[in-house]
Amino acid sequence: MSIEKITSVTLRQKVYNQLRAKILGAELLPGETISLRGLADKFGVSLLPVREAVWQLASENILVVESNKRIQVNKLTVKEFEEVLDLRLLLESEAVAKACQKRPPSAVTKVERILDAMNKSIGVNYKSYIKKNDQFHKTIYSYAGSPLLSKMIQGLLARVNPYIYLYAVHERDLTSALQCHNIIFEGFAGGDGKKAVNALRKDLTQAASFICSKLNNKIAANCD
Repeated sequence: MSIEKITSVTLRQKVYNQLRAKILGAELLPGETISLRGLADKFGVSLLPVREAVWQLASENILVVESNKRIQVNKLTVKEFEEVLDLRLLLESEAVAKACQKRPPSAVTKVERILDAMNKSIGVNYKSYIKKNDQFHKTIYSYAGSPLLSKMIQGLLARVNPYIYLYAVHERDLTSALQCHNIIFEGFAGGDGKKAVNALRKDLTQAASFICSKLNNKIAANCD
């Protein structure tokens, strides 16, 4: 019995991890509707682990389960997006500063490879860019020595990454973002937390400002 229970929990966790990764990778976008049966068929599992994974993501405000049982990726208002930005600036600045001081020498080459792959994907594969961008930040934060801090940050990224794909990648000139990421890496490689944090804050603020302007325009258009 205990073996069956462990297997069931593991299956639910796998579905949760894959579904969450699809949202982080912008494969599922804000407002996009999905179904339990459709997800179960795609994952090749029964409805139970899918239902449990969906409810877990709903509890994190990543998915919304409506009264008619329709499921969709949660949409953010401008106010909510700005609140997420405030939290990201606080948490991610802390993570970067710690990582710059604690990272081992081997981390520099690892992060540099991710940055190179991310830069090469610009203008070629937008979803690959989002995944590499997420991997770049996530890898740096992992060296902060605070798994809880990293988990909190990833929870926020799951809310905003689809918007970064929709607006900040598709429609925004990424030259400034590229410069910011290069400076973040320089600070990380040189153990200069202040340099990395300043570049990070500039990157997050500029992207959020661009996205919020798009969200405002969309809201105004809907009110006409």
